[in-house]
Amino acid sequence: MFTRITESGGRRYLQIVESFRNEAGKPRLRVIANLGRVDEMKDGQLDALIRGLSRAAGWTEPAKLKISYGAARSFGGVFALHELWKDLGFDRALGRALCSGKRGVDAEALIRAMVFNRLCEPESKLGCLRWLETVAMPPCPRP
Repeated sequence: MFTRITESGGRRYLQIVESFRNEAGKPRLRVIANLGRVDEMKDGQLDALIRGLSRAAGWTEPAKLKISYGAARSFGGVFALHELWKDLGFDRALGRALCSGKRGVDAEALIRAMVFNRLCEPESKLGCLRWLETVAMPPCPRP
């Protein structure tokens, strides 16, 4: 649900609207409540409405609400490079060149990570490890 302001005949109305999909799967909107004309609200009426809705939601002090965001991993550039890496055949070429029954480490994935790091945010090898904590690296299937 969300709020929206609509205009009709030069008047502005505040509404609570719900988004849903109909039987055919098409997105639709449904007006849940009309909260009145915004253009006729006196000073403080909208604040009182916000406080009332906040109490209904269980928030005791809406003026002191703090929004915080957690850390997110970056993925756009890395996924574009991953597709280019596969299209150019580097995964297959390195897989063939580095195949060894003795190696228990995926050397191609390590090389790929270091190359992507140098292209996105050039760092040292230690910096590359820190960078890997901030990005979502797509898995590379073995050939």
